[in-house]
Amino acid sequence: MRSAAAGLSAVGAAAMLSGCDPSPEELSRKQFGPPTEVAAFSSVAECVATRDYTQQQCEAGQRAAANDDNRTAPRFADKSVCEDQFGSGSCQPRTDGGQSFFSPLLTGFLIGQLANGGGYRYGGLYRDRRDDRSYTGSGAWLYNGGYGGRNYRYQVGSSAITAPVTTSRIQTRSSVVSRGGFGGRSSTRGGWGG
Repeated sequence: MRSAAAGLSAVGAAAMLSGCDPSPEELSRKQFGPPTEVAAFSSVAECVATRDYTQQQCEAGQRAAANDDNRTAPRFADKSVCEDQFGSGSCQPRTDGGQSFFSPLLTGFLIGQLANGGGYRYGGLYRDRRDDRSYTGSGAWLYNGGYGGRNYRYQVGSSAITAPVTTSRIQTRSSVVSRGGFGGRSSTRGGWGG
């Protein structure tokens, strides 16, 4: 009887502690605003195959992501720090404005429709090897994969697609550790939608 009560108390305490941490969705909303639906693709062919977008829209999405990659990709001072997050062989040296750094390879693009008939917004995606999720250059992660029954639909914080992203700060090992990694996911790791 006593051990059963102690076990229940431990379960209750764990539940209370986990209830104190905000969910990944709450963290994303706090940093990037309310969720908006986006479509994520690794290629133009994958995008066109959905029949939700024309060849031209898919090509525009991939082109915009490639054109913006040097400006929006996460930047790291050391190759090892970049590869810790994005995988061995997934980071390349770059320079911009006289600064040298390492950035992950672009792994896809997203298409998001802006509100009030404002057209489409495109962005690049980077695949984190630790949790196998895609992130925008600003560190906003895509969640609730398969949204609307379609496995290429996700949600992301709305400011991740409405505001232009410029990554100028080069991250060091200490800055990445203090934030819990790219995207600042320090308090939670499991149970993300997707």
